[in-house]
Amino acid sequence: MTSEGRHRRGKRAVRVEDVARVAGVSPITVSRALSYPDKVKEETRQRILAAVAETGYVVNHFASSLRSGRSTIVTVFVSNLSNPHFATSIQGIVDAFEATPYHLMFAQIGYSENTEIKVVNAALPFRPAGVIFTGVVRAASTRAAVGKLDIPIVEMWGHRDDPIDMLVGFSNADGGRLMGRHFGQRGFRRIVYSGHTVERGAERIAGFRAGLAETGADLAYIHPMEGTRGIIDGMRAFDDILAAMPDCDAIFFGTDILGIGALLRARERNVAVPGQVAIAGFGGLDFTAHLNPSLTTLNIEGYDMGLNAGRMMLARLRGQPVERPVFDYPITLLERQSTAR
Repeated sequence: MTSEGRHRRGKRAVRVEDVARVAGVSPITVSRALSYPDKVKEETRQRILAAVAETGYVVNHFASSLRSGRSTIVTVFVSNLSNPHFATSIQGIVDAFEATPYHLMFAQIGYSENTEIKVVNAALPFRPAGVIFTGVVRAASTRAAVGKLDIPIVEMWGHRDDPIDMLVGFSNADGGRLMGRHFGQRGFRRIVYSGHTVERGAERIAGFRAGLAETGADLAYIHPMEGTRGIIDGMRAFDDILAAMPDCDAIFFGTDILGIGALLRARERNVAVPGQVAIAGFGGLDFTAHLNPSLTTLNIEGYDMGLNAGRMMLARLRGQPVERPVFDYPITLLERQSTAR
């Protein structure tokens, strides 16, 4: 490109017309090559890509969506981007969309309904082609708002009898019941739950109580842990629980991360696990099998859930039918050293 052309680019943003001029094609061909590369001859596409590199053109997918009304943006709302449980699902979604013309936009919505409402309302004006939630949408106003968009919606990591559109998840109540039955059958009787206590946390607790009741046991104490939590929180929770209930003999944590923190703190305090206190988690993170002691946990197929959610979304975006719009994964108990007797 001439120095005059470079000088013009310095004064204004490079437009698709500039790329077309350099590549010797029409602006429509440039747009098609960048949005739907499989619909353009390989030789033409390579010429256009070379022109993009030469001109420094940057595709503004948001502006294109607003102009055309046809978006290639799929928005993924994540409760917590740093949570490794959700990270595995996100990777599954990313892999599902690889080599497609769609682009993923991630937004963190936290664990409160107010934050969820604000973030979702801020993102919807970008007119996404579809929306994925790594959770079941809580706020009634949010459910109503996204339900009116007439676009594919996928909810994940939970269960609801009336999903907005599609759902890929599991029953927290069934998971809690499995762990309650396991604790009761092992003879634990001074039992604590520590983790989220609302929405899916409440479902988990209800199932946990039901499983304990099957064996004649009961939940003695609930230690609430709302919001985003890390390993240090699990360590502190272990201290708080033993301070409130010194004779506690088993703790079920709502996430593997909290359980790992508790294991570390127990070692620091020379509290034998499972000799004095049994500890279990939730989520099935791979490395929990390699801890000492290894952590008993409830296994969730996080990656497969994300991959399946992404594929369901893609099918709908392509106008294809989805055979199972509601897909529940089974939960399995991984019994390990931390609850052995």
